[in-house]
Amino acid sequence: MSLLRKSLIISAILAAYIFAVVFSVDSNTGNNVCDISKKDLFNGTQNPNGECVTTVMGEIPSKKQMVSTVIRFPKNNDKIPANTAFTIRTKTINLRTGFFDDPVKQYYIFPQTLDNDGFIQGHSHVTVQKIDNPDEPLNPEIFAFFKGLNDPADGNGELTALVEKGLPAGDYRLCTMVSSFAHQPVLMPVAQRGSQDDCVRFTAE
Repeated sequence: MSLLRKSLIISAILAAYIFAVVFSVDSNTGNNVCDISKKDLFNGTQNPNGECVTTVMGEIPSKKQMVSTVIRFPKNNDKIPANTAFTIRTKTINLRTGFFDDPVKQYYIFPQTLDNDGFIQGHSHVTVQKIDNPDEPLNPEIFAFFKGLNDPADGNGELTALVEKGLPAGDYRLCTMVSSFAHQPVLMPVAQRGSQDDCVRFTAE
């Protein structure tokens, strides 16, 4: 088989693949996706079976006001005493904290909003998961600790969560989940950027 013929065959295969990927989502569906979805229409509750949400995305900040977070404690590779209370400390910039609706009745029900200075109004969460196999993704349904950080940040710009009973001995991953007022992940103006969240790995022993 000639090189030209091989090139034509490869090009045809690639074109077919790109066509299948690009057109697997109907761009004409637009905001009508919930009219044709087989998922239940959302009603402000957290539906474990999934749902279709009609809330618009809302206001999106400028590039100079994008959200970024650091976990201050525990730090990456820290070792802390097992079964001993400790306080998780995080700091997030460009987020007006303390904006938190009722997750039982108002989940995903409001669009993202900005304050008068152009900063997202929202809150954060922390979630801790035990690591059994560091080379495999963790099961998102299983966590050792979870808490919504609903209050405004303190004078140091920190949000905190007390883990009252500590954690059993083991390796853990701690991550933040920064959210808008109605609990949806914060929306940023550009795709190429640093993450709005932070994760660290630490050990209780």
